[in-house]
Amino acid sequence: MLEKYQYYANIVGSVDETIGKIADLPISKCYDTKFLETVFIPSLGLNDEYLEQQPSELSPYFGKGLHLWQYPSQLAQYLVWLAHNAKAIRHYTEIGCRWGGTFILINEWLKKIGAPIEFSLAIDPIPPTPFVEKYRESSSTPVHYIQDFSSSKSVIDYLSALRSDMVFIDGDHSIQGVMFDHLLVRNTAQIIVHHDIASQACPGTSLFWSYAKQAENHFDNWEFTQQYDSVEGNFLGIGVLKRKGA
Repeated sequence: MLEKYQYYANIVGSVDETIGKIADLPISKCYDTKFLETVFIPSLGLNDEYLEQQPSELSPYFGKGLHLWQYPSQLAQYLVWLAHNAKAIRHYTEIGCRWGGTFILINEWLKKIGAPIEFSLAIDPIPPTPFVEKYRESSSTPVHYIQDFSSSKSVIDYLSALRSDMVFIDGDHSIQGVMFDHLLVRNTAQIIVHHDIASQACPGTSLFWSYAKQAENHFDNWEFTQQYDSVEGNFLGIGVLKRKGA
């Protein structure tokens, strides 16, 4: 783990580079799915773990920049959805942020599309990574990090008081864990986003999503599960629930 922290400390400049790239992006490009998928997202840098789950054609971008653990095909659709649907978000929370790449991108994206972000929260049991620490310094809005499990009393109390508008759930991938996190925020969040909803590597999160999108009748749902022909199997996937009338 210490080796990985040192590695990310050596490339921490990627955080400010990402902030600059998003700030410089013409607003019209925020709605251009093809551009986001093929040019912009890969340029931010992609994950280099579990490469058997990654499309080989994107290999030039593995292990670089933010190390986003996302498929550009899925993430591009999600970013455009946010540009249309998330302009009122004030408080953003991510449960399970790992190295912090997606947390940084989504925060800056919300600002880019005009959301009046006032505060952002990341929760993870590991110590804040160099990416997260750098982002706390560089973000134009306050960022808080809680090193704990989402099931702890301190986190439960904090989330209850915060009443975050938008929550991205990517923590405990067991069906019990993802259900717990969902129930923590379902009565207060306007947008709830689930990760790994179409992944054979994560049966718990995939099963819970299939239930939640049908059972949560106070929410509309969208899913972004595009796959790559070069990958054997189905992986990742982003599911969105937006409260009706929000």
